Amino acid sequence: MIAHDLEHLQRIAADLPHGTRLRLTLTGHARSDAFQAYGRQLTAASTAIDLLTDVTADPAPPWLETTGGIRFHALPEGDKLDRLMDALKPPDGRDASLLPAHQALLEDMTLPATVRLFIAPGCPFCPQALSQWIALARSGSQLRLHIIDGALFPEVAQDANVQAVPTLILDDHWRWSGRIPVTDVLEQLATRDPSRLSADALDGIIKEGRAEAVARAMIEKATLFPGIIDLLVHDKWPVRLGAMVVMETIAAANPPLAARVVPILQKRYDRLDDPARGDVLYIIGETGDHQAVPFLQKIAAHSTNPEIRQAASEALAALETT
Repeated sequence: MIAHDLEHLQRIAADLPHGTRLRLTLTGHARSDAFQAYGRQLTAASTAIDLLTDVTADPAPPWLETTGGIRFHALPEGDKLDRLMDALKPPDGRDASLLPAHQALLEDMTLPATVRLFIAPGCPFCPQALSQWIALARSGSQLRLHIIDGALFPEVAQDANVQAVPTLILDDHWRWSGRIPVTDVLEQLATRDPSRLSADALDGIIKEGRAEAVARAMIEKATLFPGIIDLLVHDKWPVRLGAMVVMETIAAANPPLAARVVPILQKRYDRLDDPARGDVLYIIGETGDHQAVPFLQKIAAHSTNPEIRQAASEALAALETT
């Protein structure tokens, strides 16, 4: 940050309440050093900012995140510092700059959503898009905003096939570029069918601590979303764990609905590695579906892995209590 930006930051940060939290996540990415230096500059310029730092070996791009869930894969400078200060202000549920129709659409959202806004230096429409979507994210409790500087992280822009900025992406299926039609996007957010969400979209919601919301959406629609099945058999344990929490919630509220997962998991079982098999057996036991007993008995008797035999036996024991 140049001296002029630091002076500007000191002025605009004066209105922040003391103890305003900003979380910095450093990763194995090469840009992490720049983010760490930027964090030091922020706290040196404003004693109101309480910077919390996490460190992970994940190679993903580092980020700054406000308590309202606005994430910056960017290092705001110049007039973008004002937008960072806007994002840092405590969420108040409403923003005077929003149209009533936009506020109403935010309130109509039934399931959390994360939108990714790609920006870049020198982009004529980016400042307006940045200001609009920060205001929307601060006002919508179900809306999360991730801001990505495509010049700082060109590999992320390339992976997302971003050809122009600003570009807003929802669920990897819908995208808008240039003058982003806010009303159209909000209508899509308010009316989207949660059963059509991809596994990645569901995983993103679950990772934000909204597993109960995902479970509730399935219970209300009386159906299991296809994406949740893919998460239950994912090769990464943290992903499976989140999906298991969802299924536990469904099993407690609507056992017949949870039981629908059993034949699907049985068909996929042989293609899984042993850690995933153990988790699948646990979920089958939690569903209370006694039609799974022969399947579990066969595994408990014949699996060559003692841990899998134990998992099958524990699933059988769980079924006996229902």
